[in-house]
Parts: sequence; structure tokens; C-alpha cells
Amino acid sequence: MKARPWQRYRFEILCLLPFLLYLIFFTIVPLVQVFRMSFWDGDGGFTLANMSRLWAQPDFVQAVRNTLIIAIGSLSLEVLFGLLLALALSALGQRGGWLRTVFILPLAVPTVVAAVMMTYLFATSGWINRILLDLGLIRQNIVWLSGDHYSLFAVMVADCWKVTPLVMLILLAGLQGIDQQLYQAAEVDGANVWQRFSRITLPLLLPAITAAVIIRGIDAFRIFDLALVLTGENLKVIGTYAFLAYSEYQDIALSAASSVVLFGMIFIAILLHMRLVGRKGFEAA
Repeated sequence: MKARPWQRYRFEILCLLPFLLYLIFFTIVPLVQVFRMSFWDGDGGFTLANMSRLWAQPDFVQAVRNTLIIAIGSLSLEVLFGLLLALALSALGQRGGWLRTVFILPLAVPTVVAAVMMTYLFATSGWINRILLDLGLIRQNIVWLSGDHYSLFAVMVADCWKVTPLVMLILLAGLQGIDQQLYQAAEVDGANVWQRFSRITLPLLLPAITAAVIIRGIDAFRIFDLALVLTGENLKVIGTYAFLAYSEYQDIALSAASSVVLFGMIFIAILLHMRLVGRKGFEAA
């Protein structure tokens, strides 16, 4: 008699069961509840009133704008500095082992701790203003954390410091997968450093760059504790807006609706990721 699938794969099912239970009770059930609260009119019916009320809030529109600016800005900085660090470590080879350890350290720092550290840098009487004053670049202290464009820059820099090592590791893995004989052949043909980078390194590294951009892009939308600790209520992003709507204003429907909007943005980013992963560029890599 042929064994049933659940009998044949009993051990595998038992191994997956804790993960499935965690996924159901801590992801799927809360997500369904959030969607229900977002589109529930209080009498069990479907309504778009909460969404209409949400988009009528100037603070939420500003929070969406801030989230997009921070995500794009921090992602650009992380890819730039991650690529530079990856190229430097790849060139150093085994000699750069200790530097790799130093560069990875920010990943081990909890986000809240990193945000507190950054407040010492960007405070009105902090180190950034002191350095700029000593260099004569400014005449008076800049209020970095008041909620304006200076705050956007401060959050970008803080996020860049915290997450650039992750991008660096992804790009470093991509660099180590490039055949060194290609560089040797190009050097024999008389190619200079820039030509080797633009004709060999960059095209072959594009799949790793794309993966880093998509992975970090998805995560960048979820910025919350870093912005909250650094700026409080002065600079709202979608995550902090949802938190404050729930905790400060006890508006559960508005908080749930803003969470659904954030979920939608992340879901679109995931679909983009799946589409890009399926392209021939990734298959060639």
C-alpha cells in the first residue's frame, strides 16, 4: 500500500510546523486584522471612508513623501558607499580581512542604539555643528532634527551608516564571483582602470547591484525606529504616523489604513523584485 504524502514526509512536516504556526499567528492573522479594521465601517460592512479620511490628512501625505525621499536618498548613498567599500576590500584581498570586520560592525549595533548615537552627532550642539563651525563652513548651529529637510538628510545618513555594510557584503560577493582572467586579458590588451571597471566590473556586477537595490528598497520603506528616536514627532514617515495615530490619538482605523498603504508599497516593491529576478541578467549571473 502506497504511503500518503503526510506519512512519507512526516519529519519534514514536523520541522516546518513551528515556522508555519509562527507565520500564521504572527503574520497572516495580524495582517488580516489590519485589513479588516481598514475597510470596516463598524457595522460589519465594507467601506473606503477610512482610506479617504487618511489621504485627506496633510500629515500623512507628508509622511508618504518623507518615506519616499528617505528610501531613495538612503538607498543611493548605501549603493554608492557599499560599492566603494566592496571595490576596496576586493582589491585588498586577504589583507583586508580586519577591515571587513570593522566595516560590518554597524550591522551588529541595534537600530535604537544607532539612533541614539546619531543624536549626539546631529544635536544642535553636537559634533557635526562643532566641526562645521570650526571649519568655517557655517556661522551658526544648524537645527538638524526639527523636521525640515535637514532632518531628512540626518535620517538618510543614519540609515546609510547602519545598513551600508549589508550592501557592501552583497556587492563583495558579486565581485568575488567575477573571473579574474577577464581582468588579466583586458590588461594585456591595454585597458586602463576605468575601462576595466566600466566594461567588465560594472556589467558583471549589475545582478548583485540590482539585488542589493531591491532588497534594501523593500526594507527602506519600513523605516520606523530610526526616524522616531532621531526626530520624534517632528519628522513623520508612514511607520511613525501609523504608530502615533494608534498610540497618541487612539485612531485605530486611521493607523490600520496607513499600515495597509505601507503594505501596498512594500508589495509593489516585492513584485518588482520578482520581475527583476526573473530577467536574463540574473540567469546569466
